[in-house]
Parts: sequence; structure tokens; C-alpha cells
Amino acid sequence: MARASTETPFALVDREDLLPLCPHCGTEIYEVYRKGTGVALGQGRTTVFFCSQCHKALGFSTGRMI
Repeated sequence: MARASTETPFALVDREDLLPLCPHCGTEIYEVYRKGTGVALGQGRTTVFFCSQCHKALGFSTGRMI
């Protein structure tokens, strides 16, 4: 029987001296662009986040205010 562990599986370290790399074009990400569709009320809003250099998608988010 597996036990639930309260230990963190890895350390979270804040690094202000590093910039993330775009997984598509490999450039350092200084800015992330976003574009949303829909409205927050009702069916919700979908937002796509994308690289400012190659414009390829980095991730999506959906949200709804009730």
C-alpha cells in the first residue's frame, strides 16, 4: 500500500539571472505575447500564450467568472 508523502519531490529555486528558452525556436524569452477569445462571463475566455520571436504557442489557459 502506497503512502501519501508530504515531502516536496524537488526544490523550487527562484532564479532572476536566467531567462527561459522557447521550446520551438530556442531563443531566450524576454516577452510572452497573449491573445484571448471570448468573454470571462458565460462560456469563458480562452487565452493562448506565444513566443514573441517565432509566434508559436507556448500554452493555453481557460477561465470563467461565475
